[in-house]
Amino acid sequence: MGIDSLVPMSALRTTLIEAVLSHLATGVKKGRSGIRLGALHRDVVKVFDWYVQRKPDHTAGLLSEIRLDARTQLDADPETVGQLIRRSLHHDSALGEETINALLDMALPPSAHSSES
Repeated sequence: MGIDSLVPMSALRTTLIEAVLSHLATGVKKGRSGIRLGALHRDVVKVFDWYVQRKPDHTAGLLSEIRLDARTQLDADPETVGQLIRRSLHHDSALGEETINALLDMALPPSAHSSES
């Protein structure tokens, strides 16, 4: 029995996307910039870790969809979205700093990288 039969991976992917967009939308409603957005909830990061470990080849597509939806639905720039994801993963992910950096450097386009990094 494969993982896809035990866990609805498509639904999990949608849930991750919606969690990140909801967090961004809350920041937009409060009028805060991306720099001041708090990190994603620890449980969202845990689910992201779990998803990435089981579907590593889907990570770039997941992050791309998050960026596109954030842009079209919230007018959030790629740098803000990239900063949120990077900061959240560095804060709560169990993947390790080197793995996170390599993953995000490969999966996020230059427009999603902070001008500070």
